[in-house]
Amino acid sequence: MSEAPSPPPPKGQRDYSGVRLTRHAIERFVERFHVPVPDAEPALRESLSRTRRLGRNRENGAVAVLGLHRGKMLVAILQDASCLTVLTWPLFEPRLPEFGRARLPRKRGRMLRRLAGESETGEAPMPDDGAPPGREPGRGGAAS
Repeated sequence: MSEAPSPPPPKGQRDYSGVRLTRHAIERFVERFHVPVPDAEPALRESLSRTRRLGRNRENGAVAVLGLHRGKMLVAILQDASCLTVLTWPLFEPRLPEFGRARLPRKRGRMLRRLAGESETGEAPMPDDGAPPGREPGRGGAAS
């Protein structure tokens, strides 16, 4: 009872830390994010406490949410108040159309900074999204 309730997530983010975690989701989290088994459940719940909804699968009602774990992008698939599985961004990216998105979300860098809890000035380093190197989001292709 001494614990104060955590503050609500910022606007545009959702807290899914209270969902039921399936054994499969915890095993995939351990496998894909190299987390020790005893630390897996609390670490996954922490990652799910600040997420951004990516979309919904119309066929089965599953929802994909984006979170961060140690600076790496994590996508959790949720259905009926349960976390079914956890994917890295490169594993999820080909499935974007299944969740109602034709392409990557706009302004991905800003979205990741907000998930990490940084200010708009970006004092902390940018999270590693696991994507191949290339043009930074929001930057033009021509040098100025």
